[in-house]
Amino acid sequence: MQRFYNLLGILLFCGLTPVIYAERFPIKTYTVADGLLRDTIQKVKQDSHGFLWFCTGEGASRFDGYAFTNFTADDGLPVGAVNDFLETRDGIIYLATDGGVAKLNPTQIQNPQSHIQSSTNSLFKVLVPGNPQSKAIQVLFEDLDGTVWIGTSNGLYQLNNQDEFVALNLGESRTLQKQIFVTTILKDRQGALWIGTQGSGLFWRKPDGEVRQFTAADGLPGNLVASLLEDRAGKLWAGMRPGATAGLVLLNPEPDEAPIVVRSFTTADGLPSDWVPALFEGSDGQMWLGTTDGLCQWQATDARSVCRTYTGENHLCDKDVWSVAEDTDGNLWTGSRCGAKKWSRFGFTTYGEQDGIETTEINSIFENQAGEMFASINNGRAQTIYQFDGMGKFAAAGLRLPAEVTAFGWGWQQTVRQDSRGAWLIPTGEGLFGFPPKTQFKNLTKVLPHRISPPKMEKEIFRVFEDSRGDYWVATSNHNELWRWERAANAWHDYTYLFDSGWNRIGTAFVEDRSGNLWIATGADAGGGELIRYRDGQFKIFTLSDHVPDGWMRDLYVDHLNRLWLANNKNGLLRLDDVNSEELNFARYSTSDGLSSAGAHCLTEDAFGRIYIGSARGVDRLNPETGQVENFTTSDGLPNIDIMVAYHDKNNNLWFGTAKGLARYTPEPARKRQPPRVLITGVRINGETQTVSILGEREINDVELNSDQRQISVDFLGLGASLGERLKYEYRLSGGDWAQTDERTINFANLATGAYQFQIRAVTLDRIASSPASFSFRIAAPIYWRPWFLFGCVLLVGCLVFSVYRYRVGHLLEMERVRMRIATDLHDDIGANLTKISILSEVAQQKLGKQVNREDDFNDGRLLENIAETSRESVSAMSDIVWAINPRKDSLVDLTRRMRRHAEEVLEQRGVLLQFNSTAAELRLNANVRRNVYLIFKESLNNIVRHAQASTVLIDFQVEQNWLVLIIADDGAGFETESETDGNGLPSIKKRAAELKAILEINSAPGDGATIIVRIGLRRKFWG
Repeated sequence: MQRFYNLLGILLFCGLTPVIYAERFPIKTYTVADGLLRDTIQKVKQDSHGFLWFCTGEGASRFDGYAFTNFTADDGLPVGAVNDFLETRDGIIYLATDGGVAKLNPTQIQNPQSHIQSSTNSLFKVLVPGNPQSKAIQVLFEDLDGTVWIGTSNGLYQLNNQDEFVALNLGESRTLQKQIFVTTILKDRQGALWIGTQGSGLFWRKPDGEVRQFTAADGLPGNLVASLLEDRAGKLWAGMRPGATAGLVLLNPEPDEAPIVVRSFTTADGLPSDWVPALFEGSDGQMWLGTTDGLCQWQATDARSVCRTYTGENHLCDKDVWSVAEDTDGNLWTGSRCGAKKWSRFGFTTYGEQDGIETTEINSIFENQAGEMFASINNGRAQTIYQFDGMGKFAAAGLRLPAEVTAFGWGWQQTVRQDSRGAWLIPTGEGLFGFPPKTQFKNLTKVLPHRISPPKMEKEIFRVFEDSRGDYWVATSNHNELWRWERAANAWHDYTYLFDSGWNRIGTAFVEDRSGNLWIATGADAGGGELIRYRDGQFKIFTLSDHVPDGWMRDLYVDHLNRLWLANNKNGLLRLDDVNSEELNFARYSTSDGLSSAGAHCLTEDAFGRIYIGSARGVDRLNPETGQVENFTTSDGLPNIDIMVAYHDKNNNLWFGTAKGLARYTPEPARKRQPPRVLITGVRINGETQTVSILGEREINDVELNSDQRQISVDFLGLGASLGERLKYEYRLSGGDWAQTDERTINFANLATGAYQFQIRAVTLDRIASSPASFSFRIAAPIYWRPWFLFGCVLLVGCLVFSVYRYRVGHLLEMERVRMRIATDLHDDIGANLTKISILSEVAQQKLGKQVNREDDFNDGRLLENIAETSRESVSAMSDIVWAINPRKDSLVDLTRRMRRHAEEVLEQRGVLLQFNSTAAELRLNANVRRNVYLIFKESLNNIVRHAQASTVLIDFQVEQNWLVLIIADDGAGFETESETDGNGLPSIKKRAAELKAILEINSAPGDGATIIVRIGLRRKFWG
């Protein structure tokens, strides 16, 4: 797979021996310590959900990118040894074991508590053939027609729709092997079935059912066939087992017309071993061979065959690579005696001590005009330069300095370099040194460098840069000097005096843009922030007021569009689009845009215009056109996440110097990123585990819960396109806003009654989101909130209200009847009797008047007159009482009429002018209100008649909004409202107004008449 490497100078004479490379690729190892059942893995397969399955001698291990889930005999497997895995197009999962085929029941509970396994509680249903000698299942295969083929230790079978084994007759074996031990099955594009065996050679079953057997007698290199593969070009390959004369065989797909073997390959052709248990073709067409002596990347042409072998030196396995597979993101997985190995397709190749380079801080990466790559390490006391040989190895040159030089210089980013004319520049603690022009690398240790900087230059060299004119720019440390060596004039120029650097360090980074501007960065711990542009012999200093960021600018880079990029230790990444502008307008990128760190150390660009940012948290890749950011860390192969220096070589490889070694990365064109997948793996309701497929669920719909089931826990799992990819999660409930979480369990406590839909999605670090998985459920209302219960309650309350209403109405009617009866009785009986007494008294008085006037007779007449008057008053009072309690007189209109009639009777016979104004509002008043209002009115008129000597009386009786207002005014003698009186008139009026909770105003003065105002609030209780 060319994506995994980009080495220079592939050997042309490697056809006779396998070529072994020592580079450490981005390989991650999983063993028993990580949860695997065993370190020896027979097969590696990936299912449609994205899980990886590993077949071992103790069971099957499933990997989800985070952890392993193991399936053993405790879960229903007939035995521990699992030889193969198959997921059919219908999603059914089968495991081939030494005790039959185990069919997964995904909705069963793993590891049931019952000690007795049965078909009802087992996670697996075991299928066995009728022949006990065939129950050791070796291989499973599904063809394009959906037929499942089963290779056993004794013959070939089909699995029908009833999960029954149907034996396929291959005929009698022409070898000494009594049983046909099937090891591998393949159906080619012509529809022919190929069956590889252990000891019986190769069987070819034509589409018409005819079967032919090929053995060593027919030209096969042996009768032990370990693996079969049909590549995308239609070529058929067979991997052999020990005992054969060749390890790899190119087969003839039409052996009826030509010999079965087209060509054989052995260790003499580059194979690391003649035992090839695994053949695999990647998504890019690269063919891989798993052998017992490492992993072979097969490169065969008509002229030669090359097996590029990877072993333990590459962090793979030296021995017994039994299986090779590829995940959905193109990462290569191997199963071997060394556990499961993941080779990240888009990872970093690292170099360390086994490659000839120290695993310490790299402070410089560069290449010369010839394209030779170099890296340097400086610990302050020694400087070592390493040259890359293009084949994964480095040669070292430890530099020597003159006796008077005690230390090398320090700094970052290309401090050591070879200039455009081949001269070596070496910064030291005693100035800038160099080697004679065209000094070869191998001679650097033999020749002492000479000083090339002027004596007055400050000794500690921090940075050296060569511009397009071949001039050197040198920055020093202690006194923050800036020097330029002009090549054309062979003269040094000191520009330090031009800058008031203060605490700023001049020359932390240099770069020259395509417009000829030289940019010089500065650095400061606080309060700094200067960027210097040199153009046409003039310096222009941009400061904080020009939007230059505060902090240390660690690196400058100019991309292919002539945009200037700044790496800042405090403010991350900045971009200047117009390098010739007099005003700096930076575009800024930070952690909110996806960068992994708030500070940036170094910058470079790949051939596709993507910017790489090194920081203390790895490497970020930014696509400036889309804003997409991808993050790389040690899990992608970096030897350390603290990135110090970055470089883009002429072969479009990117090199990164870290605090613990060197890494190389070969960028590829932007590919369409596959979104991750997310599955719901568990649901608990009130702490009780619910049945969920062990393969996970995309949707769980319409779950009905009781009213007391209000605590919901949901477990979920994200599967990145690359297993183990770092994912975040976002969830929401019933269409709310997405909330973020790093956990893989969400708990909801005490949910309210109602319908809910829980949604969860996985999101990559570069913001690619999966389609959401969902769990919809409904929490039933308590019985007292159920519609039927509420309806019943409403009906019951309605009946009660109606009953109370009927009772109330009946009671009111009864009261009205009682009031009516009382009024009638008072009027008919007592009123009649009082009237009779009054009449008789008058008659008696008339008769007595005809008698002789005597003093006794006179007294008797006065007595009768008093009786008559009292009777008339009683009749009048009784009339008022009868009127007050009469329910037919409860209206405001009736009250107004009675008040008018009484006023006319009392005032007009005394010659007092009456003006009566009233409203005609239809308003019902209860008896108490009518009585008190009438008595206040009546008492007021009595006072006017008795005491006021008025000639005019004004009565105004109106309804004003929520008030009933009575105004009685006269033009009589008036009185002192504050003076006490012996009468009962005013106290009675005040008492009755208080009973009504009315507002009473009495306005009067001697000689100015009097006015009484009564305001009665029309509260509900006053209504009838």
